[in-house]
Amino acid sequence: MNRIEDRLASLELKHNVKILYACEAGSRAYGLATESSDFDIRFIYIAPLKDYLSLRKKKDTISQQDDMYDIQGWDLKKALLLAGKSNPSLYEWMLSPIVYRELDVAMLPLNDIILKDYSRKVLAFHYANMAKNNLHAWSKKNVASHLVHAVRASLMLEQVIHNDEFATIEFQHLIKNSNTFTNEESSLLFCLKTGEEVTDIPLISQLFAKVSNFITASEELMVHLEEGKVKLSVLEELFFQQLGIEGE
Repeated sequence: MNRIEDRLASLELKHNVKILYACEAGSRAYGLATESSDFDIRFIYIAPLKDYLSLRKKKDTISQQDDMYDIQGWDLKKALLLAGKSNPSLYEWMLSPIVYRELDVAMLPLNDIILKDYSRKVLAFHYANMAKNNLHAWSKKNVASHLVHAVRASLMLEQVIHNDEFATIEFQHLIKNSNTFTNEESSLLFCLKTGEEVTDIPLISQLFAKVSNFITASEELMVHLEEGKVKLSVLEELFFQQLGIEGE
């Protein structure tokens, strides 16, 4: 943890920004990491006021990558604009069980906006497309990670459609709350993810078919989901508060 905090602090100094929130994304946050998994660190930052007033266009992302760490941050303005569009990445960041920098107190309303006011329809279509794309990739390349991601996306889709209260990105919790996928299938996916030999080939075929059928069945429900109620005025007020600008 100290190494990650040191990296975050270094980025703040290098780019003259303040990190408002930082978390783990990807396999470690999902509970699907292996010994070779890297760290996928994501954060939201705010730049000095003059950067937002400058006539010159400023970068709105910060990235740093090596063999062990994949670090990416979004400027607050970019993050808020994407929140207004119910961006799925922000949704998962707020649900991450591994937090390196707790959300700035003044930004706590953003957590509620993302987890309560997001468009379930946008999220559902995102996860349905992710599942479809990974199923297609699995059928073409037979790479284990594609089937794992297809099932994970399907579990997220199931959660978005059918669960109004409990939300998580942790794979084991998703399986536990699923009415579609089983612990046996979860164990199979962990074997595939870690490269263990899988002898139950029929179960893999059944799992592929189950994901495909689940997506098809879900498509009829997705079109009736809520559009969301994120208000740009509320996001803008959060932005002004962080910049120290008083509202009207």
